[in-house]
Amino acid sequence: MTRRQATKALLVSTIGVVAGAGRAQAPAPQRIAELGQLGEVGADVPFDFARQKALLVRVPPPQKPNPRVLQAGSIYLTAFSRTCTHAGCIVPLPDQRGLMECGCHGSRFRADGVLLDGPAPTDLRAIALELRQNEVWAVGWLENP
Repeated sequence: MTRRQATKALLVSTIGVVAGAGRAQAPAPQRIAELGQLGEVGADVPFDFARQKALLVRVPPPQKPNPRVLQAGSIYLTAFSRTCTHAGCIVPLPDQRGLMECGCHGSRFRADGVLLDGPAPTDLRAIALELRQNEVWAVGWLENP
Protein backbone atom coordinates (compact mmCIF):
# COMPACT_ATOMS: atom_id res chain seq x y z
CA MET A 1 0.00 0.00 0.00
CA THR A 2 1.35 3.40 -0.93
CA ARG A 3 1.43 6.35 1.40
CA ARG A 4 -1.33 8.00 -0.66
CA GLN A 5 -3.57 4.90 -0.36
CA ALA A 6 -2.92 4.68 3.39
CA THR A 7 -3.77 8.35 3.88
CA LYS A 8 -6.98 7.94 1.86
CA ALA A 9 -8.00 4.87 3.87
CA LEU A 10 -7.34 6.68 7.14
CA LEU A 11 -9.34 9.71 6.01
CA VAL A 12 -12.31 7.57 4.90
CA SER A 13 -12.37 5.65 8.19
CA THR A 14 -12.10 8.87 10.23
CA ILE A 15 -15.01 10.43 8.35
CA GLY A 16 -17.06 7.29 9.00
CA VAL A 17 -16.36 7.41 12.74
CA VAL A 18 -17.19 11.12 12.98
CA ALA A 19 -20.40 10.72 10.93
CA GLY A 20 -21.48 7.79 13.09
CA ALA A 21 -20.89 9.76 16.27
CA GLY A 22 -23.32 12.44 15.05
CA ARG A 23 -26.12 9.88 14.76
CA ALA A 24 -26.78 9.10 18.40
CA GLN A 25 -29.28 6.37 19.07
CA ALA A 26 -32.69 7.41 20.31
CA PRO A 27 -32.98 6.91 24.06
CA ALA A 28 -35.00 3.91 25.23
CA PRO A 29 -38.56 4.66 26.41
CA GLN A 30 -38.62 5.21 30.15
CA ARG A 31 -41.40 5.23 32.73
CA ILE A 32 -41.38 8.52 34.65
CA ALA A 33 -44.37 8.53 36.98
CA GLU A 34 -47.97 7.56 37.56
CA LEU A 35 -50.44 10.18 36.44
CA GLY A 36 -51.80 10.39 40.00
CA GLN A 37 -48.45 11.77 41.23
CA LEU A 38 -49.18 15.02 39.39
CA GLY A 39 -52.24 16.11 41.36
CA GLU A 40 -52.20 19.83 40.64
CA VAL A 41 -50.81 22.35 38.18
CA GLY A 42 -47.17 22.99 39.03
CA ALA A 43 -46.56 19.47 40.35
CA ASP A 44 -43.27 18.15 39.02
CA VAL A 45 -41.21 14.99 38.98
CA PRO A 46 -37.43 15.22 38.43
CA PHE A 47 -35.91 12.29 36.52
CA ASP A 48 -32.89 11.37 34.41
CA PHE A 49 -33.32 10.82 30.67
CA ALA A 50 -30.56 9.96 28.21
CA ARG A 51 -27.95 10.81 30.87
CA GLN A 52 -29.43 14.26 31.46
CA LYS A 53 -31.30 15.78 34.38
CA ALA A 54 -34.91 16.25 33.27
CA LEU A 55 -38.24 17.40 34.64
CA LEU A 56 -41.86 16.33 34.13
CA VAL A 57 -44.30 19.15 34.96
CA ARG A 58 -48.08 19.44 35.08
CA VAL A 59 -48.90 22.71 33.33
CA PRO A 60 -52.11 24.71 32.81
CA PRO A 61 -53.98 24.10 29.55
CA PRO A 62 -52.10 25.87 26.73
CA GLN A 63 -53.90 28.75 25.01
CA LYS A 64 -53.13 27.16 21.64
CA PRO A 65 -51.94 23.67 20.62
CA ASN A 66 -48.38 23.08 21.79
CA PRO A 67 -46.26 20.13 20.60
CA ARG A 68 -44.35 20.29 23.92
CA VAL A 69 -47.53 19.48 25.89
CA LEU A 70 -49.26 16.09 26.22
CA GLN A 71 -52.96 16.18 27.05
CA ALA A 72 -54.13 13.31 29.26
CA GLY A 73 -57.85 13.97 29.76
CA SER A 74 -58.01 17.24 31.68
CA ILE A 75 -54.31 17.04 32.64
CA TYR A 76 -51.57 18.71 30.60
CA LEU A 77 -47.95 17.60 30.92
CA THR A 78 -44.59 18.60 29.55
CA ALA A 79 -41.05 17.29 30.07
CA PHE A 80 -37.68 18.68 29.15
CA SER A 81 -33.96 18.44 29.79
CA ARG A 82 -32.71 20.74 32.54
CA THR A 83 -29.46 21.34 30.62
CA CYS A 84 -29.31 25.03 29.72
CA THR A 85 -28.99 25.61 25.98
CA HIS A 86 -26.44 28.39 26.58
CA ALA A 87 -23.51 26.76 28.35
CA GLY A 88 -24.76 23.36 29.51
CA CYS A 89 -25.34 24.21 33.18
CA ILE A 90 -28.13 22.41 35.05
CA VAL A 91 -31.16 24.66 35.47
CA PRO A 92 -32.71 24.45 38.97
CA LEU A 93 -36.26 23.29 39.65
CA PRO A 94 -39.03 25.89 39.19
CA ASP A 95 -39.49 28.40 42.01
CA GLN A 96 -42.85 29.26 43.58
CA ARG A 97 -43.60 31.63 40.68
CA GLY A 98 -43.05 28.80 38.18
CA LEU A 99 -39.78 30.22 36.87
CA MET A 100 -36.33 28.69 36.48
CA GLU A 101 -33.18 30.80 36.34
CA CYS A 102 -29.89 29.29 35.29
CA GLY A 103 -27.32 30.04 37.97
CA CYS A 104 -24.43 30.24 35.50
CA HIS A 105 -25.41 33.15 33.25
CA GLY A 106 -28.98 34.13 34.18
CA SER A 107 -31.08 32.63 31.39
CA ARG A 108 -34.69 32.41 32.55
CA PHE A 109 -37.24 29.78 31.58
CA ARG A 110 -40.91 29.16 32.37
CA ALA A 111 -41.79 25.96 34.24
CA ASP A 112 -42.57 24.34 30.87
CA GLY A 113 -38.97 24.86 29.66
CA VAL A 114 -39.79 27.75 27.31
CA LEU A 115 -37.13 30.49 27.18
CA LEU A 116 -38.12 33.87 28.64
CA ASP A 117 -34.79 35.64 28.20
CA GLY A 118 -31.20 34.68 27.43
CA PRO A 119 -28.30 34.45 26.85
CA ALA A 120 -29.64 30.93 26.12
CA PRO A 121 -30.55 30.81 22.41
CA THR A 122 -33.47 28.36 22.64
CA ASP A 123 -35.99 26.66 24.90
CA LEU A 124 -34.85 23.73 27.02
CA ARG A 125 -34.85 20.54 24.94
CA ALA A 126 -38.33 19.00 25.01
CA ILE A 127 -38.96 15.31 25.67
CA ALA A 128 -41.73 13.44 23.86
CA LEU A 129 -44.26 11.92 26.27
CA GLU A 130 -46.78 9.10 26.04
CA LEU A 131 -49.47 7.96 28.44
CA ARG A 132 -49.48 4.17 28.90
CA GLN A 133 -52.11 2.75 31.28
CA ASN A 134 -52.06 5.81 33.57
CA GLU A 135 -48.26 5.97 33.53
CA VAL A 136 -46.29 8.79 31.93
CA TRP A 137 -43.40 7.65 29.73
CA ALA A 138 -40.54 9.58 28.13
CA VAL A 139 -40.18 8.18 24.61
CA GLY A 140 -37.63 10.39 22.87
CA TRP A 141 -36.62 13.95 22.04
CA LEU A 142 -38.89 16.46 20.35
CA GLU A 143 -37.36 18.71 17.76
CA ASN A 144 -37.56 22.36 18.82
CA PRO A 145 -40.83 23.62 17.34
